[in-house]
Amino acid sequence: MKQEKDARVRTHMHEHAHRHSHTHNPEEIRKILNRFSRSIGHLESVRKMVERGEDCSDVLIQLAAVRGEINRISQLLLKEHLNHCIVDAIETNDLEALDHINEAIDKLLK
Repeated sequence: MKQEKDARVRTHMHEHAHRHSHTHNPEEIRKILNRFSRSIGHLESVRKMVERGEDCSDVLIQLAAVRGEINRISQLLLKEHLNHCIVDAIETNDLEALDHINEAIDKLLK
């Protein structure tokens, strides 16, 4: 597996008490976190639109935009996870990690 030179190893525990280590590309994680910040700001501005009593159609359009932003964050995070964590899981034969990502994808796509 090719790792980025500044990739950091992360260890976390899942709800089913399985622990695994994996790497993330810090640049990609930074981009994802920046998108979160923008989306949070956008959602806050939509909340203020509702407080001000702005047109519901305009609010719905902005909510659709926020949903699109969140979908894009999900897509980027999923790709990052597949490219690093799942590659690690396959290399180490970590079938629980593969089951866990399948469960997450099912929930994401509901």
